[in-house]
Amino acid sequence: MIELLRVIINILDPNDRVHSDSTRFLSLGILNTAFETSGSRFGDFPSIRGMVLDHGCKYLFQLARSENPSVFNLALRTISTMLNTMRKHLKLQQELFLSFTLDRLGPSIGGKIPRISATSMSKGSHFSPRGGAPRAFSPVLEPTVDNEEEKGSLVANKPTVLPARGDTRDALLETICQISQHPGFMVELFTNYDCDINSDNIFGRLVDVLTNSIYSEYYGDALPGVLNAQFI
Repeated sequence: MIELLRVIINILDPNDRVHSDSTRFLSLGILNTAFETSGSRFGDFPSIRGMVLDHGCKYLFQLARSENPSVFNLALRTISTMLNTMRKHLKLQQELFLSFTLDRLGPSIGGKIPRISATSMSKGSHFSPRGGAPRAFSPVLEPTVDNEEEKGSLVANKPTVLPARGDTRDALLETICQISQHPGFMVELFTNYDCDINSDNIFGRLVDVLTNSIYSEYYGDALPGVLNAQFI
């Protein structure tokens, strides 16, 4: 089982020219089914958990930028299934995905700038379902910059993310709706990220996107799905 999962995850590597998008699409479908049926147990096995938190998340997040619509949509679906079934192990990974998604959905608001060490992704992070401080084995994060001038330089050096439009925006909004279905989602965002000095203000940014941009022309027909998520 471990070897099979390793092969499936390695096929997802978008930089591997040996495999085509059709093959990646097939692997995404298998991986999504695996998360749906057994994702809640993956965290119990260190070898499986390590593969998912390291290369699995890395390749899935890269495929979430794919220009192939089929691969893009299935990658988002697989990510949402993974976050729903393994979220207590994916504090850092969920922060990175939500931060990137919110960057594409709307302008970011002032907040804390996380400085993540090179080994953070491989070590993983535990999400606290009851809120408050993260559990043991949280990723190593460098101290938050206190000097306002240095903060400004970090924001200025942040890579530019192209805003999502049309079907891409609808797909990203739908993904947020999917991962927010469990009770207490917004409370967990606030306690695990906004209350953590080393994390981005995910709760604040999400509320900002849903309130300040709610009448934006970019949202179009996606608004009913956002409102049905009962964020606010």
